[in-house]
Amino acid sequence: MGQEPGQAMRLRRTNWTRRLLPALGGSLMLCGCASIPIPPPTAPLPARGEVQIESYHFRAAVMDFTDETGRADDLVKTIPDILTTALFKLNRIDLYQRESLRGVPPQEAKALVQALMDKRVIDGVITGTITQLSGFDKKLVLELRLVSRNQAVMYANDHTLAFEGRRVMEIDRKDVFTVAQSITAAVPPAKEIRIANRISNRIMLEHGADAGLIAGMTGYVQAALEKIADPVTGEVPKPAYVIVGEIVIDQVAKDSAIGRITAGDDIRAKDLVRLK
Repeated sequence: MGQEPGQAMRLRRTNWTRRLLPALGGSLMLCGCASIPIPPPTAPLPARGEVQIESYHFRAAVMDFTDETGRADDLVKTIPDILTTALFKLNRIDLYQRESLRGVPPQEAKALVQALMDKRVIDGVITGTITQLSGFDKKLVLELRLVSRNQAVMYANDHTLAFEGRRVMEIDRKDVFTVAQSITAAVPPAKEIRIANRISNRIMLEHGADAGLIAGMTGYVQAALEKIADPVTGEVPKPAYVIVGEIVIDQVAKDSAIGRITAGDDIRAKDLVRLK
């Protein structure tokens, strides 16, 4: 008995489908085995504005000293010269070139130093005053100060220095080196710290005196750059950092500190602060 045309058409379609499905399934399996697994996407971090800084270490300018005795002569210039060399050898404080301040009248030097602070070229200034000088004992008393960019007194003490000669006095370099050690100790190294919060141009840090912070310290702020996963392995590289600002510390508590932003508009909570 012959088949009707519609029934024969349906039968041919069924047979064709049965032959096609195994081949199609094999092709899909082959494609699945040959494909490269796609790693989970890594969300890119937003672009951050970069800020240039002058120095990665605390930089200070050493001014000519003042003489209240009227008898110190050139010691007001030579002691700062020797002190600059001693600080350089200790390799903790970066030094601003002494030549541009040597022999400059006090008011002009003060204005120059303030301009350098405003431009963030230096972080502090070292000043000294010779208050006593004894030609009999061959000793002088030096009142010394280290004042930071935000006018915080980071170091203040008096030092007794020995000298030789009468008309041309030569200071004892060992005594000056001791002074340099005292100043260096006043700018302690501190570990990197995260920003806890920011309000306007003020920031709060997650640590304070417990991390070695003191008022007057400066630091630069780092933010992580965009991280992109490897398309083959899926591994995410360690983040690179960009400098987005600079801060100076105004107040320090036991476990927190408050700072002020001196450069950079894109500083955020959780950014990393590296103290100079």
